[in-house]
Amino acid sequence: MKKEYYTSIIRIKGSKTHHMVPVKSDQPMERDIFIEVSKVLSRIYVGVPLERGDIICSNILNTGVNIIVTKTIES
Repeated sequence: MKKEYYTSIIRIKGSKTHHMVPVKSDQPMERDIFIEVSKVLSRIYVGVPLERGDIICSNILNTGVNIIVTKTIES
């Protein structure tokens, strides 16, 4: 099975300038679970401040893969 890095965006609460923040998996994961990962992440809102590398979701779907923020957002 082919493994790739997962990338997406997550909604932000409490920021006047940003509504979304880019995220990615911290290691490659199976492509066949990307849709399920998207469903999980679609329910998540994060608050500011966010620092690049912050973990948004650890061990998503029991894969051992973390979803991390790829951009720093102050407020």
